[in-house]
Amino acid sequence: MRPEPSGDLAWRLRGHLYRRTRETGAVPARTELGAHLDATQTQIAGALRFLAEAHVLALDERGEVWMAHPFSAVPTPYRVETPAGAYRANCAWDAIAIPLLLGTSGLARTACPRSGVPFELTVAGGRVGPAGAVVRFPVPARAFWDDIGYT
Repeated sequence: MRPEPSGDLAWRLRGHLYRRTRETGAVPARTELGAHLDATQTQIAGALRFLAEAHVLALDERGEVWMAHPFSAVPTPYRVETPAGAYRANCAWDAIAIPLLLGTSGLARTACPRSGVPFELTVAGGRVGPAGAVVRFPVPARAFWDDIGYT
């Protein structure tokens, strides 16, 4: 395999990562990414860092994918069920985005992070429900990447 600039490998990695996540409902680990792309773990780590620096995804402390927006690689209070499969979202906003991204309907049963009151977020026919629901952002969008895990 010829050496590639990390950006070239990174964009191929991104495509594979999103395809596998859509197909399986799980964000693939670095070892799977390397095996599929015939790349060393050093190359994969560099490509993942490239994507993280471009704010395409977020890495955990071990360098594994933590968030591939709108998908979460770890359990969260936002499990999204769709006809295509079940997925984990990082937040309410991402729980809405997943069915829209997949072009399907979806349901996320969760609870208000402030009050603990259970509720359902739905997407059907490109419309979000329930009517009148509010998704609150604790920080302005320009500051999301200051602490992406908090937003």
